[in-house]
Amino acid sequence: MLDPHPHIRPGRPWFDTNGVRIQAHGGSILYVDGTFYWYGENKEKTVPGSGIWHWGVRLYASRDLYEWEDRGLIIPPEPDDPASPLHPAKQVDRPHIIHDRRTGRFVCWLKIMGPEFQESTVLVADAIEGPYRIVRTGLRPLGMSAGDFDLVVDPYDGKGYYYFERVHSELICAPLR
Repeated sequence: MLDPHPHIRPGRPWFDTNGVRIQAHGGSILYVDGTFYWYGENKEKTVPGSGIWHWGVRLYASRDLYEWEDRGLIIPPEPDDPASPLHPAKQVDRPHIIHDRRTGRFVCWLKIMGPEFQESTVLVADAIEGPYRIVRTGLRPLGMSAGDFDLVVDPYDGKGYYYFERVHSELICAPLR
C-alpha cells in the first residue's frame, strides 16, 4: 500500500515546499483568515560549540497542515548587538504569537533564558509576517521568573492571558492589560 503522506514520518525531519528542513522549534500554529501559520525558533545555524542558540524566528504557511511554505524570518537575529535579547547567543525560547483584535496587531512573546534568570521580550507587528519590533524587554510577569508559558485569547471577549509556570513550582494565569 502506498503511503498517502510520504513526507510525514514520525521521528524524521519534515521538509517545506522547497525541500528544506522546517525550522520551527518550540513554536506554535496560529490560524488567520484561512491559513495556518507555523512559527518557531530557527536553529539552522545552531551546532554544538558554535555559541549560536537561535537564528531568529521563522514562519511557514499552509492551507492543509501538510504542505508548508517558508515565509522567512519574521524576527531576525541581531548578531551585531550582544546586549540585544535577539542576539544569536541569547537563549530565545518558545515564541508565542497572538492577534490583538482591539489594535489589529500581532503580539509575540519570547522567553529569554540565562544561567540565573528567565525573562520575556515582547514584540509587535501589523501583520503576522512582520516586521516585528521590540516594545518591551526584561519583563518578569508579576515580578516572577517565568518558565514555560502560553498565551491565550478568550474568543468571546478578546481578552488575552499569559499562563506560565513559576519555574517548576506552580501554574499562574496573568491577564494581559
